[in-house]
Amino acid sequence: MIATNRLPLDTTDDDESGRAAFARVFAQHDRWLYAYLMTLLGKPAHAEEVFQEVCVVLWREYRKFDLETNFMKWASVVALNQVRKFRRNLRRNEAWLSEGLLEVLAEEAIDNAGVLETRRHALHDCVSRLAADDREVVRACYGDSRTTIKEAAERLGRPANSLYKAMARIRRALHDCITRRLRAEGY
Repeated sequence: MIATNRLPLDTTDDDESGRAAFARVFAQHDRWLYAYLMTLLGKPAHAEEVFQEVCVVLWREYRKFDLETNFMKWASVVALNQVRKFRRNLRRNEAWLSEGLLEVLAEEAIDNAGVLETRRHALHDCVSRLAADDREVVRACYGDSRTTIKEAAERLGRPANSLYKAMARIRRALHDCITRRLRAEGY
């Protein structure tokens, strides 16, 4: 019998092992998948709706995924097909990118996935290096996507204009940190 890294198909124990392996791979890439859909759809509500459908399809088809292949490429094919289906089913009065431009964006998103993942890791590292007060400001401003600067300032007990200035300083520091980190890694 030839050994393979395809996810197991038959027995309960093997199936459980395959599901666990797929779950680990999926968990490593779910943020990227959502970002990929945002690139193609442009609206968070649309991306969220299609993301749910893509997840259903991926989990339904997880046994077909080969662990030695590129998950992002495999998932992006499923995602692109779901985007096309979503666009067909949505109201005709929506302004959509042409099919050709959609293809170009999809290819570029896959090609740039490594760089974006590296940038995300750099951002995470750079945020962790901020002073505790600055990390709290970042959490207050970005922890909930519906929070405004004014609401975050009220929650932190600071004037909104000082929070705007603090965020500008923090963004500059993060940008510089990420740039240094990417240069060190050859990007």
